[in-house]
Amino acid sequence: MKTKIAFICEEMNHFLVRSMVTELRESGYDVDVYPMSVNAYSFISSKHGIFIIYLDGFSSDSEKFLGSLDIVMGDKKKERRLYLIGTDENLRQANACIEQTLVTHAFRRPINMESVLKELSIINPSYSYDGSLKIADSTVQDSSRKTLLIVDDDDIYLRTIENWFTDEYNVYTAASVTSALSLLKKVHTDLILLDYEMPLLSGLDFLRILRSEPATEKIPIIFLTAKDDKEIILEILKEGPTGYLLKTTAPILLKHNIKNFFEGKELWWKDE
Repeated sequence: MKTKIAFICEEMNHFLVRSMVTELRESGYDVDVYPMSVNAYSFISSKHGIFIIYLDGFSSDSEKFLGSLDIVMGDKKKERRLYLIGTDENLRQANACIEQTLVTHAFRRPINMESVLKELSIINPSYSYDGSLKIADSTVQDSSRKTLLIVDDDDIYLRTIENWFTDEYNVYTAASVTSALSLLKKVHTDLILLDYEMPLLSGLDFLRILRSEPATEKIPIIFLTAKDDKEIILEILKEGPTGYLLKTTAPILLKHNIKNFFEGKELWWKDE
């Protein structure tokens, strides 16, 4: 039987929330998503063994909600685990509302889902705020080179474009948005080359997730798309990426554009 999770947040349709819930479900968890505005007692059931609270901001409603969880989580007859996700300030505010001994673990934003999944797999975890964010082993990078992250679900294209840039840059690849988000916690990235059309979470979803987090909001993003469609291009540009390039662009021109970007020059796609 799958472990049942109650995922509680302010904005149920937030892109980052959708990403986390998708990865939890893909990892075998049965996840119910609830708004933080509801009374805790209205959705708590004996089937919920894990509670994850995503703190996006903090309001009087948040304080009341978190305060009501003390009674629920303190029920000695139920084996329940409580996890918090938020900025340092969010977590400090939450700790003032919840007895810390009831909190299994706290994760700092921006969140690393690999750390979350690893922590959820521990049978008897202990809460430690100072150790809440598990930093992965450092990935070796050549400090004299710029670093590219290429995100595309087409493995053949991903490997092809990787080969085009490895002579000049540190290159990392990810075949999904969730993999890319995990990788960004491990390596410094100077530029992301991003596919537009991907399953589950699209390139635009990924862009919005990055822009919603202080640690990633300023990372430059250039879309690589096979869609030479005016409406799609306008949709991309509306979100304010660094630029977009077609996948049909010749390798020499694509490399030239990336070089221009790092030299502070205009990309050829921009209208004069």
